[in-house]
Amino acid sequence: MLDHVMKEQAELASTTENLTRVCYLPHHAVKKERCVEIKWRIVSDASSSEGNCPSLNDIFEMGPNLLPEVLATLLCFRGYPVAVIGDIKQAFPQLSLDQKDRDLTSFR
Repeated sequence: MLDHVMKEQAELASTTENLTRVCYLPHHAVKKERCVEIKWRIVSDASSSEGNCPSLNDIFEMGPNLLPEVLATLLCFRGYPVAVIGDIKQAFPQLSLDQKDRDLTSFR
């Protein structure tokens, strides 16, 4: 968690308890062991809900599916001799939220 704060991917929450719009983002740690090295990463679950409370995904506005079909994407690779790839392991934490929406993605 400290790594996310140091990279400015997360910020310390206000200690004020009278916030009107607060939603906590469920998360858990995942441990990955390779030889002698152990890495931990945080996995968020915005589709998790508890009791009669909606999940974070439930309260966000739904839009069209913008992901292309997997088959169509794979067929595009057949037309060219070289494919371009990228490392997006840190893509989600790099998204910036508007200041008024930051209380909706808090986690404890």
